[in-house]
Amino acid sequence: MRFARKRLAVFTLILTGLTLLPFGAAAAQGETQGGVFGDFEVSPGERVEIPVEIRGVTELYAVDLEIRFDPDIVQIEDANPNLDGVQPALGTFLDAGLTLFNNVDNDEGVIRFVMSQVNPSEPKSGEGVLLVLYVLGVDQGASDMAVTKLELSDRFGEAIPVEAMDGVISVSEGAAVSQ
Repeated sequence: MRFARKRLAVFTLILTGLTLLPFGAAAAQGETQGGVFGDFEVSPGERVEIPVEIRGVTELYAVDLEIRFDPDIVQIEDANPNLDGVQPALGTFLDAGLTLFNNVDNDEGVIRFVMSQVNPSEPKSGEGVLLVLYVLGVDQGASDMAVTKLELSDRFGEAIPVEAMDGVISVSEGAAVSQ
């Protein structure tokens, strides 16, 4: 009798686990976040480095990203003066690959980044830095660092659900010096 109850209890636990497994997988996928995490401060005329990060991703292979900012408050400095235009610095999370867009329009306040890894690169999972923005404080005030587009995909072009995270950069006299 005891054995039958134990067997029934184990069977019930296994069945419950198998029933809830798809819900757990869906919840885990919804945990992917990307963008600017947190708020930053800088003094006018000073520079702060702001990471654009990805967190909780599984099998990432390509990214399509757009961030908007107030160009009257902040400007993005060029990370690669050897290339025409203004580019953010590439992070270390993804392997260098095919970059379609990596530019900043400081007149309109738009950062555009579209990139895919290429074979033999393996998909990436976890968290890390996609880009680094070198942000110069121009005038006192606050600028949203608003992620207006963030699309992720795996090696096969399948979309990875992601929540975009926006930050704010405040420019004010006496702001703490960035390390």
